[in-house]
Amino acid sequence: MTQKELMPLFPPTCYLKGGILLVSPSDFGRLEGRTLGGSRLFMLVCHGSLSLQIAGRNYEVRAYAFLDVMETVSIQMEQFSPDLQAWGVFITFEFASESLKNLRPGPQGYLLERLNIPVQELSEKECGTLEHQLLLLRECLSDMKHFYRQELAQLYFKSFSLELGNIMLSHREDTDRFTPHINKYDFITLGFLKLVSRYFSSEHTVDFYAESLCISTKHLTRVVKEKIGKTPHEVISDQASFSKFFKKQMKMAPMLYRRKYEKK
Repeated sequence: MTQKELMPLFPPTCYLKGGILLVSPSDFGRLEGRTLGGSRLFMLVCHGSLSLQIAGRNYEVRAYAFLDVMETVSIQMEQFSPDLQAWGVFITFEFASESLKNLRPGPQGYLLERLNIPVQELSEKECGTLEHQLLLLRECLSDMKHFYRQELAQLYFKSFSLELGNIMLSHREDTDRFTPHINKYDFITLGFLKLVSRYFSSEHTVDFYAESLCISTKHLTRVVKEKIGKTPHEVISDQASFSKFFKKQMKMAPMLYRRKYEKK
């Protein structure tokens, strides 16, 4: 189910159409047994546990865990423990872009990390910090008559994203070159790779990906060639290019990265 399909399950005080859906702990049980996809999903588990499947991989997620699932990935919500207390935030690309205004909410390789390892363990304090931001967002959305409801929702989502980025940066050692703004070439390349991961089996023309990213084919070719060393056409035909780009950004191969973090 996409964000749009999920909205009728929740009261209007939980969402902005075409923007954000916030699922509070009191309503989170409505997601049990459902297959979700087509929307970026942030999930914060504060208490209890749940089992789920992400892109065919099984996970048992417990308290103080944060999940970031990309819109190109499907997630099967399986069993929830009776004491589960969790939040879900579904956002559209447009809402996130308008809220963040090209700010980089986290390390440069954050999106690549989440594509490979969607679950991040947090401390109790870090979990509390993020939950505080979600409580502010919930209060904002619940006031349907507020004249600046949408603007405040964007502001509180931005605040949530920056607190999340700060937490992710605190878990890293390689922050000397961190810049708070997204490099436009990185943004285009990551967007292209996300599209390829979703459509490579059915869409083989560079024009399709350029049009999806609202840029010219010539510009996409130049950017991808500069960042990855291969043309978009070569990337579409060669999934190993993703591994090369990941290794360049994260300083290790995707498989080694996965093994490292699955042992924690």
